[in-house]
Amino acid sequence: MNSDQFLGALAADGVLLMGVVNVTPDSFSDGGRHFDHDSAVAHGLRLVEEGADIVDVGGESTRPGAEPVGLDEELRRVLPVVRVLASAGIAVSIDTRHAVVAEAAVAAGACLVNDVSGLRDPAMREVAARHRVPAVAMHMPVDDPATMQQHTDYTDVVDDVVAFLRDHAAMALAEGVPAVILDPGLGFGKTVEQNVALVRRLDELVSLGYPVMVGVSRKRFIGVLTGVERPEDRVAGTLAVHLAGVQHGARLVRAHDVAAHRQALAMWHHVAR
Repeated sequence: MNSDQFLGALAADGVLLMGVVNVTPDSFSDGGRHFDHDSAVAHGLRLVEEGADIVDVGGESTRPGAEPVGLDEELRRVLPVVRVLASAGIAVSIDTRHAVVAEAAVAAGACLVNDVSGLRDPAMREVAARHRVPAVAMHMPVDDPATMQQHTDYTDVVDDVVAFLRDHAAMALAEGVPAVILDPGLGFGKTVEQNVALVRRLDELVSLGYPVMVGVSRKRFIGVLTGVERPEDRVAGTLAVHLAGVQHGARLVRAHDVAAHRQALAMWHHVAR
């Protein structure tokens, strides 16, 4: 699937499901499980069989306190996986903060750039514009996952997130990025209460007129609120938050547990329509 086909699918009625492929040794939920090339590719193919519309490949953990990854290592991790999945006709997103990695992944077949740093970097915007690839702009208070939880002193978290994403999306479009998807960055530099407020008031972000993506899959704040310690046991809590986001207008959902989400979204569609 190319970028135009992905945008066409996004424009159609319904909710798109993004499956997660972490080619990392240290991601909070599944670090190390799909670290080698063959395992990562097999996992991506399995996610599509389970119902993923697009597969998000990332080579750097962005959990709080995560150590940065060198560009050469990030490229080594993700490029072979992107290339094989894209060559199989799968829509692939590249999850990266780095323009060099984004450009190489797009050349390898990725049709979407997923930037957790919110398209802050002019070089990232330039890559997306030059290659005519849509991009996800996610809110994170600083461009450093290692310290983001030290920056949760918002005046009003929803107002601040909406303003940040509005401004960065407008800047990206003005510089030629063909389309921008907004992600409020749940779990990225937010307290538990701030995450809840963003879900409750997600319609304020949706009202900007851009497609909105939510991604809380297995995250810590779900564990805090439910008492479930192991990330892999937080599927039910994840589904609850994601369906609340869809109810408020989210058009994309990013998740580890694709089969469960496909079933839940199918039932939501039957009930909501």
